[in-house]
Amino acid sequence: MSSFYVHGKDNIPFHSVILPALLSAIGEDKLPDRIISSEYLTLEGKKISTSKNYAIWIPDIVDKYNTDALRYFFIKNAPEKRDTDFSIREFIKCNNGELLGAYGNLVNRTLAFNKKYFDNKILKSQVDSSIIEKLNDLYKSVGKQIEKGELKNSLEDIFEFIRSVNKYFDEEKPWATIKEDTEKCKTTIYNCTFAIANIANLLAPFLPQSSEKVNEWLGTGNNEWKVVDLKDKQEVGPFSILFERLEN
Repeated sequence: MSSFYVHGKDNIPFHSVILPALLSAIGEDKLPDRIISSEYLTLEGKKISTSKNYAIWIPDIVDKYNTDALRYFFIKNAPEKRDTDFSIREFIKCNNGELLGAYGNLVNRTLAFNKKYFDNKILKSQVDSSIIEKLNDLYKSVGKQIEKGELKNSLEDIFEFIRSVNKYFDEEKPWATIKEDTEKCKTTIYNCTFAIANIANLLAPFLPQSSEKVNEWLGTGNNEWKVVDLKDKQEVGPFSILFERLEN
């Protein structure tokens, strides 16, 4: 198992040189495999200061907002290579546009369509080869990015795939093919459901609560870091909105 040191740029000399030297001096043979240093995060354009009571207090913010939405924004907006800023306005925009508008929308419209037209059961069909290929690539690339501490790039790649599946849904027009070609419609919905199961697996390190919900709905779970398959005729569990719209 790899170990990581994660710290801000003001602690780089101590944590990358002095602390490892001290650990070696006392006979500690397990030093960090990777050291991840970040820049600064400001709050609404100002420096965070706990002594001046100008900070993001965890108990307050997690009581008000979805914790997965917070995780997503903090990772996507992380100061990996430059200083970044936390803004409530930008957080809400990110939640509504990406988590709700892209990911939540894909999950909700796929499962709602499946419930309405396919008796709420997952009906196996042929998975598009391009989806399988992209998922295999994502498991490899995202895994490597996580090990390097490149979490922001990981999320961007996963959400690019989410947008591509939404585009696939739109282009295949299941609302039309359900009247003209039921088999084609079934294939479209299965491909989207299959993609959702794997998106949840890929997002589990970042958005654990929403991934757990999707796993419960689709009857998946305890998954390894590889393409997840679905059981034929598995009934979809009672599902709900994955992310709520936030107001300024």
